[in-house]
Amino acid sequence: MTRPIRWSLLSVFLLAGFSAHAAPVYSWSDCVDLAQKNNAVLRAAEADLRSTQSEEGASRSGFLPEVSANLSYTRGNTSVNLSGSDPNNFSSSNNDGRYSAALSGSWNLFSGFQDQGRLSQAKANTDAQNASLQSTKAQVSYDLKSSYEGFLYAKGYTKLTTDIINRRQENLRMVELRFQSGLENKGSVLLSQANANQAQYDHLQAQHAERIARAQLARELGIDEYDTFDVQGEIPVANAPQALPDLKALALETPEVKQASAKEESAFQAIRVSRAGFFPSLDLTGSMGRQGPDFFPDQRNSWSVGLNLSLPIFNGGRDYYGVRSASANWASASSTDENTRRDVLAKLEQAYSSYVEAVSKLKVDQSFRDASTIRAEIARKQYNNGLITFNDWNIIEDDLISREKSYLQSQRDRVVAEAAYEQEQGKGVIP
Repeated sequence: MTRPIRWSLLSVFLLAGFSAHAAPVYSWSDCVDLAQKNNAVLRAAEADLRSTQSEEGASRSGFLPEVSANLSYTRGNTSVNLSGSDPNNFSSSNNDGRYSAALSGSWNLFSGFQDQGRLSQAKANTDAQNASLQSTKAQVSYDLKSSYEGFLYAKGYTKLTTDIINRRQENLRMVELRFQSGLENKGSVLLSQANANQAQYDHLQAQHAERIARAQLARELGIDEYDTFDVQGEIPVANAPQALPDLKALALETPEVKQASAKEESAFQAIRVSRAGFFPSLDLTGSMGRQGPDFFPDQRNSWSVGLNLSLPIFNGGRDYYGVRSASANWASASSTDENTRRDVLAKLEQAYSSYVEAVSKLKVDQSFRDASTIRAEIARKQYNNGLITFNDWNIIEDDLISREKSYLQSQRDRVVAEAAYEQEQGKGVIP
């Protein structure tokens, strides 16, 4: 009785060990969560936004006073010439150490609207970076959908090529039997053998493509060990719009257009900053301090308050050429913004058309595949009974295999086309 119990316990431990090392299987929602957390491109874009937001915060410093504190200690001696005729007749007197502490501040009251321009420019840069982040999310969403669906396609194609191998080998056996019976020629046997070899080669390609597709998906998920996971489940798809949407309105809401508009605003504010050099600058300054031989000094209190007005006269043309440069940059940004709107609209038109056509083509390929499946079943019986020639039967078999491959590819293309249409709108599964 002990031996069966021992074997049962051993089996339990072995099964537990295999389960512990089983490759994880991710659903589509799992992949979205992993990409949102681990995707390196997305993390870099988020860090860029935080950096730009910090620069916007730094630009607000021009509206606030600056305060600084100073604490110092000095010690020395003084030499006195007791006789002007004797250069060596000197007397030294020690100077006790002195402490000094001071608190000073300044507040710029007017800088030629430079501070306002810099703040507005920083806000525009933040808006541009926000739009860039949204564009990156849309790109990552597209890459994730494309990679996930590509992996599903590769797995499905591997399975399909396995089925094709079995079908081609079965066809070869059927043709060899008819050849041995004198009902078929040698050329038909050789062509059937070639078809079987082609199926083996397609299967080899499919296995390699599956590994590549898994590695591409792992990159989007931020996973280094891409051999240790699998996926399961389809990507949810939406119904294609029945009528042409207002693409012009969609174009205005895309991150690409918003980013171009923000960059134009930033370039315009740069003109305000460069023009500040032609205006006077007014500063309020103040200080207070103490000196004494002890720490902390409490003698000789001093304070001062003042206004400082600075008026630029000539700086070698720097301000003049700075304004000209900023104006040229703004003109360039304006033209870029105008071109971006047209370019985005054209890409939306293309993406929408490709999306609608992909949905329609999937239906067409499905109907052809269904029809080819029925024709192949009928043709197989007819050939086996000698009612059709090998050439006619082989054409139908080739057509079935081609239709099955086309249908599988159309399933992938339909998902990728929808993802591309979402990307052009700046949308996706990454919030």
